[in-house]
Amino acid sequence: MSRTRSVASTTPAVHRRTVLAAAGAAAVSTGVGYALRPTDSQAATATGAAEAPVAQTVHRAAAPAAAPLAPYTRGTTVASVAAPRTGSGYRRLGDGPGWSRKVRSELAAPKAGRAGRRTALAAFVQLTDLHLMDTQHPLRLEYLRSTDVHAWRPQEALTVPGAISLVERINALRGAPATGAPLQFAMTTGDNTDNNSHTELDWFLTVMSGGRITPNSGDPRHYEGVQNSGLQQYWQPDSTTRDADKQRGFPHLQGYLAAAVRELNSPGLAIPWYSTVGNHDSLPLGCYGHGDSWLAEYAVGGKKLMSLPASESKKLQDMIRKASDPQGHAFRDLLKAHARSMRSVTPDERRAPYTPRDYLRAHLDPAHRGVGPVGHGYSTANLDTGTQYYSFRIADDVIGISLDTTDPGGHYQGSMGTGQLRWLDRTLRENKDSFAVVFSHHTSDSMTNT
Repeated sequence: MSRTRSVASTTPAVHRRTVLAAAGAAAVSTGVGYALRPTDSQAATATGAAEAPVAQTVHRAAAPAAAPLAPYTRGTTVASVAAPRTGSGYRRLGDGPGWSRKVRSELAAPKAGRAGRRTALAAFVQLTDLHLMDTQHPLRLEYLRSTDVHAWRPQEALTVPGAISLVERINALRGAPATGAPLQFAMTTGDNTDNNSHTELDWFLTVMSGGRITPNSGDPRHYEGVQNSGLQQYWQPDSTTRDADKQRGFPHLQGYLAAAVRELNSPGLAIPWYSTVGNHDSLPLGCYGHGDSWLAEYAVGGKKLMSLPASESKKLQDMIRKASDPQGHAFRDLLKAHARSMRSVTPDERRAPYTPRDYLRAHLDPAHRGVGPVGHGYSTANLDTGTQYYSFRIADDVIGISLDTTDPGGHYQGSMGTGQLRWLDRTLRENKDSFAVVFSHHTSDSMTNT
């Protein structure tokens, strides 16, 4: 039977030979560990004037489980995954066979009988790329669909109810799928929001910590966006218009848009949760640096571009992919050139882009505490230094490290500055006798933003 190491009152330390990378995949960990709750305080220790502090969160161990732990797969992708019931066109989904677990052999060769010899380290939930969307936001690039059908997707208006359903599913889990051990915490690994909008940030924090949400902006009475524009390149669910998606088999669903923007209630996660930042959290559209005042005004204004010729869409998409316009100046000029083609929408100041400092303050807001910890990994020390990376104690021999792999200069690929790399190296050295789980939005092979 698996053995579980609980949290000690000391601050032990991470073994550099066993740094476990947890980046870029949404999954429930198959590790084990007793349920741990954070204390009401965080200890932040400054490590130099030019470098960020190490924010340590101490957890308390719960009482040992009364019965032996057993795998818990109900409601997980180990039990079943969504699978199409039909072969082509618009396909309804049903339950399909679950995903098989994979034995990782990169660090050590698997040996027979290992299940009975395991020493459990931790059990946690990872969420990534929620992309909560204000689908009526003027800055959105839906019109790129004229050159790439995948640039806009019919289900995007349902990101908030979908995230709430995910929270409800996590709360219903009784343990980890491989062992049944209680889940200790959840970590989001970036792109929690889609367009760096205050509306989306508020919705994300409310989904995670609990509360009522109305996923609507602009006119409080009804939806204003591409899905009731009459444009045939987008699914018009409430209309009988024979749009491109209905030609593929999508249905006519009267009342869909009203339902998509109605008020909802999130129970919030029942376990502590931590946050890691992604490029869509840091940058407008996930690819443009802050600083263009015209784009900031356009984001909260009363005009929205909803269609663009395929040739111009292709040119804009290529500029984004090649990072040839990281500050968005060419994007601004394109929008200005199409001012007469824009449609009127209701202005909304809540759609303003948020800064990294706004992001930190929102996480530290008591209204978004949920079950904790305060700041969800971030601390006032991050505010003081303007950083978005930290470490926290998971168990007596496991440390968690959350990185900021975004570049404020623009572009969606990952990047890390020298100061953060030095902090990471020092944090690993100071915890050389512990295991480390490193969380980041970008994977190692996408850290190419120079």
